[in-house]
Amino acid sequence: MRFHLLLALLFYVLAALRVPAAAQEESTTVSSEAAKPQLSSSGKSDVELQIRTMDRQIVLELLKLAEFNVRYEQTVNHYARWRTVFYPSAQEATYAGFLGFSVTDMSQRFRARNNPALVSVPSLKRGLSSATVGALLGGTSSLAELVADGAETIRANRRGFSARDSVAFVHSQVKRVDDMLARRHSLMAELDLTGTRRELLELKEQLLAYERDRLVFEFKRWSVHSRGYAWYKNTFYVINATVNASRFSAALLAFKSFTDPPYRGSVGPILLASTFLAGVGPTASGIMKGYIERRQARRLSSELPGSQLLSDKEAKQKLERLAQLLEMNEARDQNSQLASELIRLREETIGLDTLVYHEERNIQRFRKVVGLQKKIVPFLAMEAMASNIVDTVAYFGYRNRPLTSNRMRFAGDVIIIPAEGIALTATPAAAISTYTYEGKLKRKGEHPDQLLPKRLKEIKAMQAIVEAWR
Repeated sequence: MRFHLLLALLFYVLAALRVPAAAQEESTTVSSEAAKPQLSSSGKSDVELQIRTMDRQIVLELLKLAEFNVRYEQTVNHYARWRTVFYPSAQEATYAGFLGFSVTDMSQRFRARNNPALVSVPSLKRGLSSATVGALLGGTSSLAELVADGAETIRANRRGFSARDSVAFVHSQVKRVDDMLARRHSLMAELDLTGTRRELLELKEQLLAYERDRLVFEFKRWSVHSRGYAWYKNTFYVINATVNASRFSAALLAFKSFTDPPYRGSVGPILLASTFLAGVGPTASGIMKGYIERRQARRLSSELPGSQLLSDKEAKQKLERLAQLLEMNEARDQNSQLASELIRLREETIGLDTLVYHEERNIQRFRKVVGLQKKIVPFLAMEAMASNIVDTVAYFGYRNRPLTSNRMRFAGDVIIIPAEGIALTATPAAAISTYTYEGKLKRKGEHPDQLLPKRLKEIKAMQAIVEAWR
């Protein structure tokens, strides 16, 4: 939504009040011989007064819709600050635990490279404990994120921003505006006006309809994105929790195998399955996001069909023409100071909704990287699968040849350690990048947490102005 066009349009609607008023003043100077034309002019003025009243009501309804959009974006996409620290920290601890086990296991395998009996079982158990804690932390952090998202959803639903309630509200607002525009059009049909006065009223009607369409478009865009991103996150968290639960189970079986060796045979297949699931996690989450966005877009297109009578370029041209007509009619009065303020607000809010949309997407993109969901997870999965395959082959193919089995497990550790080291350093690096990027936006005043409250404040100011308009 081009909110600046709404501000500018409001300015011109306010300024246009002077035009009918001037017509009334002119009618008082007509001689007594022109009494009949004067009565006709008075009738026209009454209808124009009703149209101006209708314009005020339409603008107020549009401002309510604009305020709803802002509050919807603030509530549905709310992200508690503690989550920006908790989840990356838990993931860091997870990879640290896995790396600790791999390093311990590799050191013991290297120590026993020529004599498997030299492997220290207590050392392997300590390393395995590290991996167990890591898997537990990783799964718990994902479950905590799911619970937090669920709490945010409940909070949004209670405030009237559920998927159903939000669409119902926008639909009711649009219907109310459409009804008023229809009544306004009927009033215009009663007027026998020509020339610039007729053109001025028609331009105002077209631009009010344009602002309605732009606000609906803004809601659709933010709704589609928020729904898709929510499903993206939750799909990833479910997969991540499942993966770490599998790793935790594998670690418990590995502990059991120290006293009952056959349990060792189940560890490799479980780790292979969990690693494969981790590798396809980002892709599966992306597919789910795309599906939900397309589904939500189809639903909104059906329930909130857009007329889009004017393009942005056409609306700008008509707005400029409206300004020319007002200038031609010398529509200058006590609203001149208000006009300059509205122009200032217009300049400050150019492209605001687009800016909020793109910066929100950028911040969420950085948060995905913090969770190692984009590029690093597939790389880690490939390395881990190679290591798990080697380990599984070592058990099933060479368990009766301890020396060969030990050396193969050492090779598996060599494969996985670099990937786990990269994951360990990538998490804090991505967290720092997110913090830096958001800090840069805040210094420029372009962070969504700054832009949305600012816009809400401006809408409130506009509502106060229009409510005082008589």
